[in-house]
Amino acid sequence: MNAILFFIIFLGHASAACLVDSKITYNPSITDISMLENVVEDFQHVIERELPNPLRLSISIDHLNPKINADIVRDKNDLHIKIFGGMINHAKMSPETLQLLLCHEAGHFFGGPPLKSRNGWSSTEGQADYYSGLRCAHLFGFNETSFIQSSFDLTSIYAEVSMDLKPQIEQCDETIVSRTNFGYPRAQCRFDTLLAGWRGVERPRCWFSH
Repeated sequence: MNAILFFIIFLGHASAACLVDSKITYNPSITDISMLENVVEDFQHVIERELPNPLRLSISIDHLNPKINADIVRDKNDLHIKIFGGMINHAKMSPETLQLLLCHEAGHFFGGPPLKSRNGWSSTEGQADYYSGLRCAHLFGFNETSFIQSSFDLTSIYAEVSMDLKPQIEQCDETIVSRTNFGYPRAQCRFDTLLAGWRGVERPRCWFSH
């Protein structure tokens, strides 16, 4: 948690999203999603205990917005995660997948370096993914099977929105970057990163360069 002390130095307003903006949407359904809303509430209670004072966290669902995305915004001592309707109503969304998505958003604050900007507070997308497996998923009692399935489903959504190839469980991204990717890695690379965090091994070279 020492990395958190670095973040509280910066009190500006900034945001980070799990995906780039896309024209692909998923029309919100009329399905009862009270179970997913309960996941959001439970997640907030757990993560709030990880926050240093005086930071506060809130989470909202923009049910009527068909955008398939989620983001986190920081405004001084307030952190706010927003989940858009297209994401929470996606056919691949489940309670465990939603937990992992929220872990990613929280990972922009808790994940540590590399950061998106030199004077910023937000971890890169790859680092937020890595934190999701390394720390956050363990807070919520994932086991190996549920973590792999949720990681696969979440990164499959990422692939759909970014028009990328669907990740494969039995493969890995063998790309070796010469410089750390501060943007959005490919879906397979993000899946590999989630698993690397879960297993406590090095961050994949498909986005991270020492």
